[in-house]
Amino acid sequence: MADEEEKKEIHISIFKKLEKLHSAKLPGQKIFRLSRDVLEVNKKAYEPYSVSIGPYHYGKEHLKKMEMHKVRFLRMLLDRHGIEPKIYMDEVSGIAQEARDYYSQLSLNISIEEFLEMMVLDGCFIVELIHQLREGKLDPSVFKGGLVLRSILRDFVLVENQLPFCVLWKLLDITVKEKKGEYIKSLLQLFKYTMPGLRVDEIGGYVKDSNHLLHLLQSIWCPSFQKMDQVSRLDDFKWSFMRSASELSEAGIQFVNKFEAGSLFDIEFRSGKGILEIPTMIIDDSTESFYHNIIAFEQYSTDGGYLTSYCRLMDCLINSDKDVELLRRCGIIVNYLGNDQAVATMFNKLGVQVGIFGNDFFYDSLFRSVNEYYDRTWNKWKATLRRDYCNSPWAFISVVAAVFLLLLTLLQTIFTVSPSAP
Repeated sequence: MADEEEKKEIHISIFKKLEKLHSAKLPGQKIFRLSRDVLEVNKKAYEPYSVSIGPYHYGKEHLKKMEMHKVRFLRMLLDRHGIEPKIYMDEVSGIAQEARDYYSQLSLNISIEEFLEMMVLDGCFIVELIHQLREGKLDPSVFKGGLVLRSILRDFVLVENQLPFCVLWKLLDITVKEKKGEYIKSLLQLFKYTMPGLRVDEIGGYVKDSNHLLHLLQSIWCPSFQKMDQVSRLDDFKWSFMRSASELSEAGIQFVNKFEAGSLFDIEFRSGKGILEIPTMIIDDSTESFYHNIIAFEQYSTDGGYLTSYCRLMDCLINSDKDVELLRRCGIIVNYLGNDQAVATMFNKLGVQVGIFGNDFFYDSLFRSVNEYYDRTWNKWKATLRRDYCNSPWAFISVVAAVFLLLLTLLQTIFTVSPSAP
């Protein structure tokens, strides 16, 4: 009897947990809390350095200084536009529950009133920052050097540090009205260096469908990939691997900078000539964090693994500092990290996060073509001949002389064996 009662209590406990989980996920989480296994790859890449946006990192000791600046920025915004705080609070309160549903309910330990205040302060901080950037007059008490702005922009694209776009759009509507789109563009322009090929002028069709800033950036950076094939069968996983740049080079494949590329992702292999064209990639101290967060967003959402595919390709090409050096000499990598091993380590860490995936791999056809070229023995022979005998004029002359002597010897043998004419 006791066993039956114990089983009943366990059933009730499990049912309550399932019910709680269901109610927490029902609205549709759009700003994700990363799992422990993702964070273990590189936890610092997901942690804000200067400013918390939203509830996930709110209250952390090293971010409290910026909380005071948020209030100051709100005061500046109110004074300049002659708006009462109550107007912002009333307008955002109408979408407060919608905004709250963007986050994991299991991670929210604040009241709706505290959440509302957070949304207004965080959103107005972003609006005021955009205004100062547009005017070219950054608050000197916050921005004492370029590093602070770079740090804040880095924090703006962390996957756990996002503001629901509906909140930002509402605040912009109150503050600048018809200039909303121009303000968003001004913010996006700041990321063009980190994201070459960012289509800032095309945001019109994406703003409405974007959940937050990181989502919008990913949407206008990544191409449609209409020309690229996705892996569609499990047995195609063997094509998700490719040799390193050094190995491919030894097999005769040439790496060329694709200067005219419209996007970082516009990589092409010309199998007839054995040329792999890759656009320039600039790597600095913000690249690793940015790539980790875009990849995490892609893997948690259903919007396609564009950067995930790109980093999978680069992880295959880069196994060591020698591979980075080769790509750097070809003008494909611009390295501001100081040494090539740091770049190799970065992509190897990204490779751990990317892992093996199926239907979201967009370079399947390219991998197939490169692997087929590499597997042809004749291509390796040609590469060896070119490398060992055609790199200097003396080596080439030696080869020609050897071939000429071989032909003379062959002709002499033929005439010696053949009977003389009568």
